[in-house]
Amino acid sequence: MSGACLILCNAMHSFKVSRFCPPRKSCHDWIGPPDKYSNLRPVHFYVPENESPLEQKLRELRQETQEWNQQFWANQNLTFSKEKEEFIHSRLKAKGLGLCPGSGQYIRASG
Repeated sequence: MSGACLILCNAMHSFKVSRFCPPRKSCHDWIGPPDKYSNLRPVHFYVPENESPLEQKLRELRQETQEWNQQFWANQNLTFSKEKEEFIHSRLKAKGLGLCPGSGQYIRASG
């Protein structure tokens, strides 16, 4: 495993899904605001009092799928942003340009 991959994997474990609280007496699934890393909207699944074993299994599979998607897309988006930044800097360097810190404007590299 490369160092960059290890850093990404470690960073993934520190991501937190946004926390929102639906009303206690809700009888429906609640969908929260988009997570800032994955852009996915977290779901709080309603658990009925008389949930059958089959309904419970379906809900648990949906929760597992949501958690997997959260991790996958947070990792994918982090990797994309990092590689995009590296690509932009490499293209600017190849053209003899740099990025002026803070302003976002291109400057000709001296030398």
